[in-house]
Amino acid sequence: MTKIISMVLFACTVFVSAQVGINTSKPEKDLTVNGTMKTSGMIFKKPLEKLGADENYTFVIKSPAPENKITAYNDTFVPNSPAPINLIQFKITCDPSDKDWVNQFDTKINSNKFLVVISSFGFTQPVRTYSADWLTPVPQIFAYPSGGTWKLKADYQGFAPDNSFPTGEWTLNLLVFDKAYAKELNTTQDLGTSTTGAATAPLIQ
Repeated sequence: MTKIISMVLFACTVFVSAQVGINTSKPEKDLTVNGTMKTSGMIFKKPLEKLGADENYTFVIKSPAPENKITAYNDTFVPNSPAPINLIQFKITCDPSDKDWVNQFDTKINSNKFLVVISSFGFTQPVRTYSADWLTPVPQIFAYPSGGTWKLKADYQGFAPDNSFPTGEWTLNLLVFDKAYAKELNTTQDLGTSTTGAATAPLIQ
C-alpha cells in the first residue's frame, strides 16, 4: 500500500509541474494554445493577494480593433522592451551662452511606433527679462515628430537666467505610448469673432 500511495503522489507532482498544450504537442509554457481562445469570465480570489517581495506582475492588454492584438507584459521576461505606457525623464543642460535654450533635442524614440507627451517639466535657474519688469516668463516646450523620431524643444523665449547664474538644466518628463494601444486625434478649430466654441463632432465617444 505504501508503494501505491507513493506512485500516486509522484504522478500528481508530475502532472502539476508539466506543460500543457492545446493543438500542439510541444508546449513552450505552462499552457500553450495553438489557435483561438474564448473565455466567459475570470475568477479572482477575494480578497486579492498582494505580490510578495520576490514576485513580479504580469498583465495582458488588448489593442483596439481592427488589430485586436493581445500582448502579455512582464518585466522579468523582457526588461528592456517597451510597455504600453512608459515614463522617460531627460535632464538636458543648456548652452552656456544662452543658459535656457534647447532648440532641438533628438530623443531617438521612433515616431512611427510611439506617441510622446510631455507630462511635466522643471528648470533649475530663475529667468528674467531685460525689458519691463512686469512681464511673466512663459516656457515654450514642445515634443514633435521629425525625421522618424521625436524631438524636444524648450525655451523661455525673450528671457534668460542672469549672467551671474550657472547654466540652466531642463528636466523633461515624457509619457511614451505604444501606438498599437493609443490613438492620436488632431483637430483645428476657429472661434472667429467669438470667445466660445464647440467641436463640430466628438473625436471619441
